[in-house]
Amino acid sequence: MCPRQWYNEPMTRHKISSGSYRPRRVRSGDPPPFQMTGRDIEIIRLVARYRFLSSHHIRCLVSGSGKHIGTRLKGLFEHGYLDRPQCQYDAYRPGGGSEAIAYGLADRGAYLLSQRGELSQGERVSWANKNRQVGRPFLEHTLAIADLAVALNTAVRAREDVELIDGEALLELLPSGTALLHKPYRLSVPVTHRSMRREVGVEPDYAFSLAFPTHRRRAFFLGEVDRGTMPVERYDLKQTSILRKLLAYQTLWKAKRHQSHFGWNNFRVLFITTSNERVENMRAALRGHALLKGSPLFLFADKKALSCGDIFSADWQDGEGAAHRLIPGK
Repeated sequence: MCPRQWYNEPMTRHKISSGSYRPRRVRSGDPPPFQMTGRDIEIIRLVARYRFLSSHHIRCLVSGSGKHIGTRLKGLFEHGYLDRPQCQYDAYRPGGGSEAIAYGLADRGAYLLSQRGELSQGERVSWANKNRQVGRPFLEHTLAIADLAVALNTAVRAREDVELIDGEALLELLPSGTALLHKPYRLSVPVTHRSMRREVGVEPDYAFSLAFPTHRRRAFFLGEVDRGTMPVERYDLKQTSILRKLLAYQTLWKAKRHQSHFGWNNFRVLFITTSNERVENMRAALRGHALLKGSPLFLFADKKALSCGDIFSADWQDGEGAAHRLIPGK
């Protein structure tokens, strides 16, 4: 994309008369004047970082009144800095209420960040096309991952004894050979199940570290956000399942691949899922396999842990049912 192509990029626009109802899925084509602010750039930067964020996420991450943030989001959408992916409207029905609007990076926002040196290839990618091609399952999964990231950011903001490290900051802590990979957190390991050996790839949804400066230590976590669509167990490892993920993570941990690939002395895998019943099914799969039984590697919680107000106060269960917290002693 040439530097100015976003001016000509087709956007969904409809001329709407003054005072009439404006559907939130389309641009009016006649937006009021808009003056970019530092807070607007922060919003664009956050959306680019997490791929998609809901208006609720953005209100949690950006200072200011909810009403003011909402006004800025409307302006950023109307002027082509942010997109509202169309697939989010598939499930809306008359009388069914409304959900927080999801936002993605638009071409004009990508150009702004690329000009600031904050987004590589921002001018050569059509974000409008990328957003149109997104399906609802991908969007919902991305927003669920953002739920975890936002819960952690919100909890850390209220504390002085812990620091959250993720994204580019976490990449900087990886060995140089790993950090330069296209998918630095993806690993492939040989897993044996039912006397069959298969190479299994595993890649977490979200990687982060909690640093405790006073104690000069840090803990590393790989997050798996489960929406309940994947079978917990399958007969073999040809197809995806929760058991396959558990076995792959356990195998790389026992082989100390986390030390050679990530440079970490420790890590734990967090599974966040849809219900306590689903948690119990995952724990049962873990206890039912000899390689996994008694493993200290995994912690499980349902999505209520992300909405309790403080993720550090939520209890996470290990395979045996013992309760743990992300900050020991908290």
